[in-house]
Amino acid sequence: MDYGEDYFDDMDEGGENMFDYFDEDEMTPEMAEWLENYRQGQQAPGPLEYDRISASEMLENCIVPTSLQMVQGLFSVLVMSFIFRIVAQLRRASAKEGEGGVPEWMVHFASSVFGVMVLHTLFRLALIYLVVCCALTYLFLVLLAPGGRRMSGPATTALIAAYAVFCELWLVEPTTWHQIRGAQMVLSMKIISLAFDFGSGAIIDLPNIFDFMGYSFHVGTVIFGPWVSYEDYHKSLMAEKLPLSFGWLLKCVSSCLLSVVCLLYSTCFTHWIILDHASKWLLAYRDAQSFRFSHYFVSFMSETTAVLSGIGWSEEDGNVQWTLSVSKPHNIELPRSLVEVVTNWNLPMHYWLKTYVFKAARRYGTFAAVLCTYAASSLLHGLNFQLASVLFSLGFYSYAEFVLREKLSRIFSACIQAKRCKEGCKHSYTPYHPCTIVANTTFFLLSVLHLAYLGLMFDSSSQEEQGYTMEHTLSKWYHLDFLSHKIAFGTFVLHLLI
Repeated sequence: MDYGEDYFDDMDEGGENMFDYFDEDEMTPEMAEWLENYRQGQQAPGPLEYDRISASEMLENCIVPTSLQMVQGLFSVLVMSFIFRIVAQLRRASAKEGEGGVPEWMVHFASSVFGVMVLHTLFRLALIYLVVCCALTYLFLVLLAPGGRRMSGPATTALIAAYAVFCELWLVEPTTWHQIRGAQMVLSMKIISLAFDFGSGAIIDLPNIFDFMGYSFHVGTVIFGPWVSYEDYHKSLMAEKLPLSFGWLLKCVSSCLLSVVCLLYSTCFTHWIILDHASKWLLAYRDAQSFRFSHYFVSFMSETTAVLSGIGWSEEDGNVQWTLSVSKPHNIELPRSLVEVVTNWNLPMHYWLKTYVFKAARRYGTFAAVLCTYAASSLLHGLNFQLASVLFSLGFYSYAEFVLREKLSRIFSACIQAKRCKEGCKHSYTPYHPCTIVANTTFFLLSVLHLAYLGLMFDSSSQEEQGYTMEHTLSKWYHLDFLSHKIAFGTFVLHLLI
């Protein structure tokens, strides 16, 4: 619609020209009837009503098109990941038989080539920004290795941050950068972790160019992630006993099916369950949940591609177990606390932030370490007011809740901390005491409210392709009276007063 400066004047004058302000595709029969009644001076027949579409319409207009689009978009990633797994398997088979077989450098080379091919399929020429970042940081590490090895981590972090800021602000179109931002984030996390491990001596020698490129553009993690350490990447390729097993196939299929379910629920069912005439808080919960389930889709799909390519296994009692877990939706949808949400949102990224940011900054105090951690997460996600405001708000919320519940737990000797108590704790009020249940339920409801409030602005508006503006974020929160921020501030003040 085009809201000219005389729009509201025309509305007040009787609405003779009201139909001119609506595009043809916006004019539904219900809207036409409502406007016609208004123009004729009659009482409008009340607010517009919305009906749920039938199951057959849902299947035809949403479920089938969404599924087909997903298959078309992800087919190349899945196929390339599986082909790479076969290449790595051939190397293991030849090594076990004592033959020359596929050399190690060629497996790393195949990993990077397949990864670049997948990037080209999805991003076309925009992949050049990722390749330049990778080549630039490797050259920097090679030059730094002889005399400045101990500074590899901080120096590489500064270089990547400067490169990302330069690209986002000056070099790359906003729409293009928004498309590749996820892949850039995963690449940055890989290179920074490798640089810190090399500087600390956890990685003895700087990987050669084939190892470095194979790790950076590993086909199973190059698009959706998850972040994996260089050690885990190398272990997945060099392990002698990693056959194509039923457990591996089961993990791939189950993660893929969960991914599809989350995508369909996010795209088709959230708006079918909660219609547009619901209250503003129900609509906020709906939009936030739709965003969360789109994140679960990415998380489970990242599990699928990673495991399909051979990443994400552990060994227990001599048996290989495919245990990779990226996100735990049940701990987010039914959270004990916001701390639990933060931890389970992206488990590999949480480990990365805890290892390479939080522990390094903890010497300056817990609160400072929390702020540094969320600042690093915000920078990784890009220079975007919306993301930064949500992440910093989440950091403040979780800290305020954590310290308040810690004090209340100590004062009342109750199992009401942000994290679940271990079995056999010495609290007088156990998790199943009625007072404890009431307290934990209250904090659960507050967490649900905070999630709805923080996730509200991640909608599917036209700004999504370029990133949301400050006005978009503040207008959404203003619509909800900034209630969540007020509650969080009150929580922090209460913690100080106790």
